[in-house]
Amino acid sequence: MVRHIAVLVLMACASVAFARGNLTELTVPLKFVPQEGVHASTADLPPALLDIAVDVRVEDARKLSDLRVIGTGTGGDDKAFPIHADREVRSFIQETLTQIGKGWSLKQETPAPRKLLVQVTGYAIDESNKAVGSMYGSEAKLAFTLTDAQGQVLATGVGSGSAHRYGRAHSPDNINEVLSDALKEAYANVLADTALQAAWVSGKPAKNANAAPAESPEDRLRKLDDLLKKGLITKEEYQQKRAEILKDM
Repeated sequence: MVRHIAVLVLMACASVAFARGNLTELTVPLKFVPQEGVHASTADLPPALLDIAVDVRVEDARKLSDLRVIGTGTGGDDKAFPIHADREVRSFIQETLTQIGKGWSLKQETPAPRKLLVQVTGYAIDESNKAVGSMYGSEAKLAFTLTDAQGQVLATGVGSGSAHRYGRAHSPDNINEVLSDALKEAYANVLADTALQAAWVSGKPAKNANAAPAESPEDRLRKLDDLLKKGLITKEEYQQKRAEILKDM
């Protein structure tokens, strides 16, 4: 009897592993489901800012050939497969940031005396397959430009967010949870930017208003790797610059 049960368990495990190994892609119906009890994020906004209406616009600035790709997963054989969104990511994030803004009492109108352009430079999920279940890691990266009604640039900058959680294997629900947490945190960090808040309230350009948003260490390392692969820098120059970037992290 015990041997029979053991055989059934082994067959069940083999069946799960086989199914995971056969998965070549996963499509996720996008939903905004932040886990407030696990990963709460909010923006501390001054009352003066909340009195000035804003028109929030979202652009997808990810450098992808397929803008519905939102990350990768791994099967039972450790082969990677793409994870796709079921619809346009830009429009989903536009709706989501509007929803978040309402929760934070932002006065959102079109037209408005302030316009906030949010460029999505990163919105990704990584599912790492485990013996039982999966570990999910997500990251959202946003670049912003705040202008007045005449189009004068008032402030620029970046904000990012991340989330990690253990869950069921290949679970759209778990994927939506960590992506939602990362996106909400990134938007909170955008709106918490002190230069943005000061320019929003005063209507005067911040000192960094015409400067390009600072690159993240991850982006700088990727560019450095690309320069080395193309033979544009030596191995010694690569190692020296890499050490400088890592020191800044």
